[in-house]
Amino acid sequence: MHEFTGDVIADVNRMGNWIRGLELLGSAGFSLERALAPFNPKPTAASVRPPQAELVVTYDGQADAGFLYLPYASPVSIEREPLLLKHSHSIEDESATFGLAADKGLVFVRFRVPASERLDAFLQLFGSP
Repeated sequence: MHEFTGDVIADVNRMGNWIRGLELLGSAGFSLERALAPFNPKPTAASVRPPQAELVVTYDGQADAGFLYLPYASPVSIEREPLLLKHSHSIEDESATFGLAADKGLVFVRFRVPASERLDAFLQLFGSP
């Protein structure tokens, strides 16, 4: 296992719920393109149909940025409440930890949630950790 530091951004709605997924920004320490390769990333978000029912990964080579569209715990209930997906603000962690396997594929991303966010509300739409 290899660990590298990088930058991630999570979008949050007005209720403090984390929405959509996680944006990953390229880092000097590793190849984000290679890290995301095992997920067969799509070139654009056009293939993502909200609300997500399964993991979809995109990668933009020009920006060296990827996005993990995470599956919601209950996509049907989110469909009934479109305001849940309305972006209010973003949180960013420039010192997130990217865990890579021996083949340099992404295994995990660990990032800090600011103390101003209630963790139970933050994770609510994706289920418990």
